[in-house]
Amino acid sequence: MSANTPPDDGAAVREIARRDEVLELLFWMRGQGFGDQLSARDLAGFLVYPEGEIAATLQTLEGLGAVERRDGERYALTESGLPEARRRFVDDFREMLAEGHGECGFSCQQDHEHEPSPEPEEDRRKL
Repeated sequence: MSANTPPDDGAAVREIARRDEVLELLFWMRGQGFGDQLSARDLAGFLVYPEGEIAATLQTLEGLGAVERRDGERYALTESGLPEARRRFVDDFREMLAEGHGECGFSCQQDHEHEPSPEPEEDRRKL
């Protein structure tokens, strides 16, 4: 790249997005019981990136201290990487994780009183 060639900001943004997605997926898979030590191949089935790019991202995250290599090509979130992965996951999926107005979570067994939904007119007054 010459001194007059601008940097490829798009590539940097894509790399940051890929890091976030890898961290989020490691966090989600750990929480779902799929394991806490995963390889680029394990993650590739859930992401739109080629396995080689995921492997490179895992190496970058290792250099940043967010993941550590275990058992060859497997990686696990570190003590400092876990809260970062959790934060990214919650930020991106906050709306999906929150219960809607008057709705229960997925584990509700309908054995308690539910808050009634507001009348349409009451709801409009709040807008």
